[in-house]
Amino acid sequence: MPVSLTIIPELNLVHIIYSGQVTPKELFEETQACYQRPEYKPGMAEVSDFFQVTSFEIGYDEVHEFTSRSKSTHGGVDIGTDICLVGSTKVSEPAILMYEGMIAAKEIPIRLHVLPGYPEALAVLNLPEDSLKYFPEGCHTERHLL
Repeated sequence: MPVSLTIIPELNLVHIIYSGQVTPKELFEETQACYQRPEYKPGMAEVSDFFQVTSFEIGYDEVHEFTSRSKSTHGGVDIGTDICLVGSTKVSEPAILMYEGMIAAKEIPIRLHVLPGYPEALAVLNLPEDSLKYFPEGCHTERHLL
């Protein structure tokens, strides 16, 4: 599946792994389903992993719609939401840049962090290094950097 979401209540965090060819259908369906789960709490931080993406079939209109949905989901959070995007590649970079620009333009209370890997995400979110145990084994490749 191109989009896999896991809620990690112990860290107050949503972990998303994108892989293969990501299309708007998967992106919209999976993220909206996550926000409907009872264990999801508004304001939870998010870590989105782009290391395995081979193509992003998402253009301006889809990013515009996605940010509109983000505004309805995150807009009521007073403190803002931290979203860490790890593993940006040439494939995912255009979509990330559009998302970043639209978040700013629509004044959505999201603090977006584009980071090279998990150690940086844990640092930004002020999580201890043993937090990595809650992430899938494939996310542990940078453990030596912690």
